[in-house]
Amino acid sequence: MAKKSAKSKGYRRQNAKKPYLSKKEIAALCVIVAVLAVAAFFLFRYDDGALKVQNGAVVTDGDNWLVANGSNVRGGARYYKLGEIGEIDGYTRARGAQVADANLPQYTFTPAAEGGSDVTVTVSCGHGSAEAMAKYTRSLLEEGGMTGLGEIQTADLSGREARWYSYATEPAGTAGEAAGAGETEAPAGEAAGAGETEAPAAEAAGAGETEAPAGEAGEAGEAETPAGGSRYSRTLAGYVDASHDCCVIVSIVSRGDTDDDCLPDDALLAILEKTVGAVSLDK
Repeated sequence: MAKKSAKSKGYRRQNAKKPYLSKKEIAALCVIVAVLAVAAFFLFRYDDGALKVQNGAVVTDGDNWLVANGSNVRGGARYYKLGEIGEIDGYTRARGAQVADANLPQYTFTPAAEGGSDVTVTVSCGHGSAEAMAKYTRSLLEEGGMTGLGEIQTADLSGREARWYSYATEPAGTAGEAAGAGETEAPAGEAAGAGETEAPAAEAAGAGETEAPAGEAGEAGEAETPAGGSRYSRTLAGYVDASHDCCVIVSIVSRGDTDDDCLPDDALLAILEKTVGAVSLDK
């Protein structure tokens, strides 16, 4: 009797299933996962210099810090110290806060001596380079119909490059006044962040609401055109680059009963240089 073959007995040769990944591929995958885990760990612990916020308030160690919101995301503010503002000879310094964000300080300087020139110097910070901020704020004034608006210029002040431009306003009811005048003496953008001072258009750039130079269209773009008020005024707006893609903003406003009573650009520029010289920027 013939022997039955293994095949006839029901035995079948079965091929072993190969794994989906080879040992080499599994090892490479493990390395990738390990690298990602390390990267995530250091990213979580990375300190980019942002100030701590407790109970909604920024924690600072000084009452003269220059602080900006370096984020362009509304509600995702990240505050950074850009430097410090010292004293300006002949002026008295007062600290306030921007209306749009109380965590952003704003410093106002007024002449210490009585009977001096009616000048107000305001210092704050904004998110965006000096060049971008100057172009953006000037564009707001231009779109608002501001007359006597100068071109953006560059100057070397106290060893720093500054962007600046100037403009003049007349009393309400006089010829040449910009549309919408008669509200206040404050330039455009004050409602966005300058509070009660006469900061330049979109000074709320420091408010970090949106990114419109880098970003203030959300707040500053809603501001009104500077108004004449009851007196003549000439404003010089200056911008100096700082860290974290931010800048220091300086607004100098001179007022008078006549246009000739207001300080000319060269005098305002001299005040801007003194102000920039009082600023100490962090690296």
